[in-house]
Amino acid sequence: MTRVWLAAGWTALAALACSGAEAAPQAGSPPREGWASVSEMLGARCGSLDCHGQSGRPLRLFHNDGLRLADDDAPGAGATTTDEHAANLRAVVGLEPELFARVVAEGGAAPERLTLVRKALGLESHKGGAPFALGTSGDVCLRSWLATKTDEAACATGAQVERP
Repeated sequence: MTRVWLAAGWTALAALACSGAEAAPQAGSPPREGWASVSEMLGARCGSLDCHGQSGRPLRLFHNDGLRLADDDAPGAGATTTDEHAANLRAVVGLEPELFARVVAEGGAAPERLTLVRKALGLESHKGGAPFALGTSGDVCLRSWLATKTDEAACATGAQVERP
């Protein structure tokens, strides 16, 4: 059974890496609909240059106010690009591809199995603290996306971060 989930995870990740943005997702593959909103929220909450917006991080997030994918894009200049959103999706899924595929295939059930969710909620040690609390817009955004029913309004609200 483990091999089936492992194969499904790698298949989903390979399909994501090799397909165009409009390709139809397979069962257990990461939902693409609504991803740009989720990517914006994660980028705003977690992608600062002193956190996951660093090139050496295992979870590297691109965002218009942080790390940019193209050398000629500067932080704060222009919107987050489609390629940056795609890179963020690969980074998120690539952390635990088999487990990610299982959570998505099960309709987003028990997303706390994912390290991304546990760290974001402060349920597991995280150097950056908890970017959002249980039940807040960031949490609703991420959970709704994992259940393939992205709450775009929650994502937009979660992406609003006050900067000092």
